[in-house]
Amino acid sequence: MLPLEGTRVCDLTIAQFGAHATMMLADLGAEVVKIESPRGGDPGRGIALQSDGVSPFFQAHNRGKKSVTVNLRRAEGHDIVRRLAERSAVFAQSWTPGTIERLGFSYEDVRAFNPAVVYASASGFGPHGPRAGLPAMDMVAQATGGLAWANATPDEPWPAGPTLADQAGSLLLACGILAALLHRFRTGEGQRVDVSLLGSQMTLQAWNLAHFFLTGERPRGGRAGSSSPIFSLYRASDGWLAIAVIDERQWPALCTVVGLPEAATDPRFDGRAARERNRPELTRLLDAAFATKPVNDWLQLLEAAAIPCGPVNDYAHLAVDRQVAANHYLAEIDVPGHGPLRVVGPAVELSRTPATIGPAAPELGQHTEEVLLELGYDWPAIERLRAERVVG
Repeated sequence: MLPLEGTRVCDLTIAQFGAHATMMLADLGAEVVKIESPRGGDPGRGIALQSDGVSPFFQAHNRGKKSVTVNLRRAEGHDIVRRLAERSAVFAQSWTPGTIERLGFSYEDVRAFNPAVVYASASGFGPHGPRAGLPAMDMVAQATGGLAWANATPDEPWPAGPTLADQAGSLLLACGILAALLHRFRTGEGQRVDVSLLGSQMTLQAWNLAHFFLTGERPRGGRAGSSSPIFSLYRASDGWLAIAVIDERQWPALCTVVGLPEAATDPRFDGRAARERNRPELTRLLDAAFATKPVNDWLQLLEAAAIPCGPVNDYAHLAVDRQVAANHYLAEIDVPGHGPLRVVGPAVELSRTPATIGPAAPELGQHTEEVLLELGYDWPAIERLRAERVVG
């Protein structure tokens, strides 16, 4: 039995942030019923759309869910979602602030007919303050939350390549939902959970922010962003690798491995502070040393000396990394009409109740009839709702 088996989620999330959070609940066994508009559904269905109709974006955030198409602007459509929300432990939404309230599904509205509900909101800027009612996207969050500044080159701020705000927010939202479900299990009491893109970005930079408040020093992007030359990236003869030495006892071992044993006792590099003061000189020495061998040769030597290290993988190398394969961090789903698709699998390992990879993301409205029947609608009612375009 999976950890969340028997837990139903009424899912009104779209795009990435909220949708990925509820997908992780589905991996843990929850029944996640995704409510979509009959007119096109979740906008994420059209992002990065391939010629065969497959969206890797949508598949990556919605596997294992059920799709029900409902026109929420119709009274009978509103009643369908209300029935589902009444029977759900979790109600999740990620719409632009104000939209869900206008549709009559605010936290207060849902709590009125389901007092024990865990009501999860994926917001841009959090539920309070002057920007609480404003929309946000990943780019805006990375900028507002300081990450684009922390990732800056000397010339300009720039966000990280992947959508880190959305993904970090989804992890925190899933964590918040699980905490609220535990409280609900213990007490029977529901509550509201709000996680914002802004808050997720600040959480990612917790120690960096603390360091700034203590010292006033700004972070620097790129390889220059590391203050320590032995906590950095280096180019080998055929690629890049990372070393991360913080234990002073590893410094002499590193010097031996790279063929610079004299550096271990050089006064310029004696201790962290000295190495940071003389960073350019030490970086030049290490650049020259690491350029002499391939990445894998260096990794074997560094690993044998117990020095933290790793290759700088691009996505193609990540796909064939033996460590990734051994931990099943990549999985495969079968997408109808497309065939196998590799996706990121669950990153949390549970020894007794491991997460499972659900089927491919649903076709738009694929489970409408199934869910309506479970909610008490009979076939004549379903046919009438479809004829009147209340459902798709």
